[in-house]
Order: sequence, then C-alpha cells, then structure tokens
Amino acid sequence: MDLQDSLGLAFFTIVLTLFTNIGFKFLQNKFDFMVDTQKFKREHYYSQLKELYTEAYAIVAQSEFLRTFHSIDQFGTLKEIPFLEVQKILTNHKKDLFTGETLEANEEIVVNAIAKFNKIGIAELVIKKKEFASQNLLKLAVAYRYVHEHYLNDKLVGNQVEKFQIKELELIYKIVTTIIYETNNKLKECKMDYNKIELEKRQMDKRIFNT
Repeated sequence: MDLQDSLGLAFFTIVLTLFTNIGFKFLQNKFDFMVDTQKFKREHYYSQLKELYTEAYAIVAQSEFLRTFHSIDQFGTLKEIPFLEVQKILTNHKKDLFTGETLEANEEIVVNAIAKFNKIGIAELVIKKKEFASQNLLKLAVAYRYVHEHYLNDKLVGNQVEKFQIKELELIYKIVTTIIYETNNKLKECKMDYNKIELEKRQMDKRIFNT
C-alpha cells in the first residue's frame, strides 16, 4: 500500500467515523426528546387527574350510584337521563301560638356535600380548573353553563324553552361521557389502574354498586 492509498484510507476512516458519530448523536437526541416528551405528557396527565378529573369523576360516580340504587335505568337510557341530582328542601312553618294554625310556610334548599355534586357544579369545576381540562371538555362546560342559565326559564317564548332543554340534556350527556373516557385514558397513559369497559364504552361500569 503506497502513501496515497494510506492517506485515502485514513480520510475514508475519518469521514466514516464522523458520519457515524453524527448519526449516533442524532438518534440519541431524538430518543432523548421522545423520552422527555413522554415524561412531560405523563406528568401533565397526572396533574390533570389530581387537580380536575378525579373530582369530576367522583361527581359522575354519585349520579351513577343513584341511577343504580333507585333503578332509574327502567325509566330511560343514559342519553335520556344523563345525570341525577339530589336536592334536599327544608320547610319551615310559622304557626299561631294559640290556634296552631299555619300562618306561613317557607321552603329552604339545604346545601350539603351530596347536593353540591350536581350538573352545574361539574361545569363550574371544569371552568375553574380550566388549565387542566381538555379543549373539548372546556368547550362543553362553557356551553353548558350558558344553557343551564336559561333551560328552566319560563319567561322564554315560543320553542325557546324546548330548544334550551334539548341542548341541556345533550351537553350534560357529552360532559359525563367525556369525563368518564378522558379520566380512564389519562390513567392508562400514567400506567395506573383504569377501567377498560369505561374507556371503550364511555359509560361508567356500575358493577361495583351491585356487589
């Protein structure tokens, strides 16, 4: 091998080494980026679960327990009756001390932990914790808050009341199913226990309430 061949071989070796190092560095950076991205996603999903979705899921769970406990399924499907609320009303009677006759009766809505788990409560929770909500869930919550303000308004004319009532059912159904799906999806992404049935069907698995 003469000097020219030796120089050529040395140059080829240097070029090959250079490209090998560049290729290795590129793959390493790409792998590190993918790892960092996955780590960021898991941390973000965990924050969403901790700050918003677990509480929202609990509100839905109370409604689904009421559905099972009171056999509401016989009266309609989830789409027809998407959410159940509990409202406790306390009636105060003002009576005449001498005759015992009721002079005045006032009704007062009692707000407790159970009553707070209601439809507008979910929407307000999502809006309050908006930085942890998905875009779809936030859109639904904002829309529902507006519709909830009007769907029981008897001062509306024509078919406006019916329009609001139909949209109210539609929106709360979408909110409920979105919370069930997204909660389980985030649990799955965080490598935590999740319910496959709920993830696939977007409906709560109520078997636990019957055991």
